[in-house]
Amino acid sequence: MPSRISIRDSLPVYKEDDCEGALFAAKWPHGFRCPRCAHPCYYGVSSRNRRLFECRCCRHQTSLTAGTVLEGSRTPLTKWFQAMYLMQIGISAKLLAELIQVTYKTAWLINHKLRHAIGQWDRDRPLDGAVQLLGEYYGYEYQRQLGGPNAQGTLKPQPVMAGASIDETGQLVQLKIKAVDGPEGDDMAGRDVTDGEEAAERFVQKHVAGGLAAGSATMLPSGHHGRTALHLAWRDAVRWLSWTFGGIGPKHLQAYLNEFGFRLSSRSALLADLIECCGSYRKITYRGLVGTRSGIRPLMWRYRGHARHERGAG
Repeated sequence: MPSRISIRDSLPVYKEDDCEGALFAAKWPHGFRCPRCAHPCYYGVSSRNRRLFECRCCRHQTSLTAGTVLEGSRTPLTKWFQAMYLMQIGISAKLLAELIQVTYKTAWLINHKLRHAIGQWDRDRPLDGAVQLLGEYYGYEYQRQLGGPNAQGTLKPQPVMAGASIDETGQLVQLKIKAVDGPEGDDMAGRDVTDGEEAAERFVQKHVAGGLAAGSATMLPSGHHGRTALHLAWRDAVRWLSWTFGGIGPKHLQAYLNEFGFRLSSRSALLADLIECCGSYRKITYRGLVGTRSGIRPLMWRYRGHARHERGAG
């Protein structure tokens, strides 16, 4: 990861008007629409140093941030855009607070609200084409390989299913990583399940276009010696979680996995996609961000019903 000095030197200084223009385009890509009556015309109104849009038809007033993940935030748009820029490299809330000069709590909220928007973006884009699957445990085999002694002692093994769309050359096109017992997993944490076949089928059903009817997927063998694009992406994800945050517990693991998958899937269009996420998806409350965690259970990774096993990958 780049040093603090290099990150600070490369951090752009945004103008408020430019941020407003970008957020306007993300929120209303086809031009202004009143949230109440969908009328396309408005009056510009200023109230308490806030820019408002008043519908010419029903007189309803709205703002740029209303109905978006930025709603209710008193942090300037310029700092939000700097946070979006920095999410391209994936930094901690502590470093974000230092770089954009906000409190740690504000930086934590910004990061997690952006991750919430990324999660909505991820749900709207299922995997398609040639799909590979990989069942792994976070905080177990890979943490022994890449993490420090402290992280090894505190992180318990958490079953994770990774899936990717792969092109003709074997390169990764789109990535999804889901904690099996997390909010986007297989919804079966309370059942007595002894293997990962059902978890893999649920992943395909929920996160692959066409679900189980779409055809077969390739289940790759687990293990840190695999050399496919999906194996390498999973190891990069674990390495990032370990080196940047010292490891992540189960409560917020899914949000961080979504962020990593988003960065790998969007690549060069990452900042534009993130701005679009902020304008397109609704806010989440602090209570929603700090909700309860799920349980953890052991799994044996198998997937027979709708996949073919690929042996010797690695």
